[in-house]
Amino acid sequence: MKQLKKYFLLLTDPKVRPFYVFFGFLIASAGIMVWIEREVNDQFRNFFDGLWWSIITFSTTGYGDKVPASVSGKILAIFTVFFGIGATTLLSGTLASFLVDRNTKARRGLMEYKKLKNHLIICGWKEDMEDILLDILRVSPETDAETIVIISNVEPERVETLKDRPQLKGLKFVRGDYFAETSLLRANIKAAKKVLILADTLESSAPSEVDSKTVMTVLTIKALSKDVYVCAEILDKKYESYLRHAQCDEILFSREFSRRVLANTSATNGMSHIIYELLSQEKSRSRIVTRPIPYEYIGKTFGEFKRTFQGDPQKILIGILENTGSPNRIKMESLREAQKTSDVSQLIMNLQKVKELEVNRPYLLPDDSYTIQKYSLAILLERVEV
Repeated sequence: MKQLKKYFLLLTDPKVRPFYVFFGFLIASAGIMVWIEREVNDQFRNFFDGLWWSIITFSTTGYGDKVPASVSGKILAIFTVFFGIGATTLLSGTLASFLVDRNTKARRGLMEYKKLKNHLIICGWKEDMEDILLDILRVSPETDAETIVIISNVEPERVETLKDRPQLKGLKFVRGDYFAETSLLRANIKAAKKVLILADTLESSAPSEVDSKTVMTVLTIKALSKDVYVCAEILDKKYESYLRHAQCDEILFSREFSRRVLANTSATNGMSHIIYELLSQEKSRSRIVTRPIPYEYIGKTFGEFKRTFQGDPQKILIGILENTGSPNRIKMESLREAQKTSDVSQLIMNLQKVKELEVNRPYLLPDDSYTIQKYSLAILLERVEV
């Protein structure tokens, strides 16, 4: 029903009306010419002959393979030529106006990307946005600028500056508050694959205001699309509980991460270099990645799964990432499993476990007896080509 409404609105758009006049005149002139010439001119035997003549004459191409013989037909031909010249100018202007209007809207961040699917939405802006985007493209070969949408109140000129880089030429932009429902819908949040929410200090540098907007954004996104994967950056760890209640899939503590790297560097020489090497994609020969676990190893031990990597010089299994995917689906399934008992005390314990369930929980170097659960991913140290 929505598709029919969409097509109806498109057909009734005033910008489309000149094309109706164009096609209507082609058909009318073709029919009239056949009616006038059919008795005196063998070149016009059927409607297709008339339509061919009408198109060629209208476009002022003039092959000369079909020429009217009667005075009325010649008068119609003269009218068709002059109408064609005027209509061509009008249609060209209409099309040019449409393209310019579309390009202007895209530059100003006013476009709606309803047809975009499986894309990455970035909410917010940072001063080093260009480096962030280039790093995203570097670590995600399956992602390109055409599938990235930025939502921000930043000046359009700054986004256009990013597009000067060949790798970022197809970047898409929606101008507006990234926590607003209207902005998210224009970026087609319901069909997005992942959302990255930045700790945006563009309009305010106060950590409480920045993190409050992040929480509002997560709540709005999950209300619009529960299954989209959301990663949010926060400045103050006290907002973590709000994000978890909002079912944020992944939380990045940027300031705390830097603080912990500094603390570990004071105790272990070269720690910052080790972490940078694992995260860098420019010169590093190895990186930490997550990979799907074959279905036949679900329910088996970590030791059994670990043996599949023996003798593989390219990969080292270092842990398991538990409860990956949609938090809503995982918790609903866990809740159904928890209720499959008639023992009240056991039921209470099961429900408590569901309540404490942590999404995307890394379990590094577990015992060989550890049982691999459903919705888990393997954490690997993987060698890459440079």
